[in-house]
Amino acid sequence: MSGTGRLLAPGDILVAASDIDDTRVDLRNHRGPGRLLHFSRDFSLRGELRTGVDGLVVGLAIAPDGVIWTADPTGRAVVRFGVDGRRLEPISDLPERPWGSVLCLPDGTVLLAVHSSRGAPPEDRLGDRLLLELRDLRPARAFRPQSDGGRSGWHAITSLAAVPDDTRLLHLAEGGRTVGVFDLARSVDLDPFLLFPESDPRRAYGVAWAGSGALLATGRSVLRLDPEGRILAEWQAGPPETGWTRVTPSADGETFFLNNFLAGIIERRSLANGRVLAVCDIGRRCVLCGVADVA
Repeated sequence: MSGTGRLLAPGDILVAASDIDDTRVDLRNHRGPGRLLHFSRDFSLRGELRTGVDGLVVGLAIAPDGVIWTADPTGRAVVRFGVDGRRLEPISDLPERPWGSVLCLPDGTVLLAVHSSRGAPPEDRLGDRLLLELRDLRPARAFRPQSDGGRSGWHAITSLAAVPDDTRLLHLAEGGRTVGVFDLARSVDLDPFLLFPESDPRRAYGVAWAGSGALLATGRSVLRLDPEGRILAEWQAGPPETGWTRVTPSADGETFFLNNFLAGIIERRSLANGRVLAVCDIGRRCVLCGVADVA
């Protein structure tokens, strides 16, 4: 920890990698102690943070004030850490849901998305809404963007990205064919950002906004798209050939991270040309989800 009392230094990386035994992976019963791994920019391991919840940490973001947010749909928990790395008090008025994606906006607004839509909606004021907006740690508005259910048919929203200086959100359900668009200001669905035809073997797994366009992890590659959703480039991933499911822009504005959930591998790539600049193997299969770094 630095002399300022802050846990993270510029360039440091946090990785959502719950401490789950991967010797016999059973994704139907996949849970363990929630954990964030703390790396320096060159992927030297510096330490870890524990959420205190058994599950699988999926969502990870660092807010403008330096607070670290995590979302665990299996453990049905949102856990936050202060700038010194200590766990903060739970959000008192947060409805219990399988929250999975967390997105921190520049104005301090936080968006949480429901990861799975299995089962009947709870009988509370949030009901069947899939997206919750928090302002000053209080639920402010709730929405229900359309979801194609992903490959499983029961995923809700598993990846979110905000369009800068706009009110539009890109979202998807993992393994589906659609990258949807939702307008927060008007609370309406817009035409899809990208729609893979039935004949296309690619699927949508993770979406992010980076620079002047979007990035999309397809499981086997990463696509670079313009602001209208047109594909500008496709950069192949691997080895391994499959499992590339999350893409995250780096705070440096020049690179991005591509995660392989199945193999536990992170690639840092150039945003300009997709070239692989560094690789980190976290040594654990089927736990690697979110990544966040510090400017």
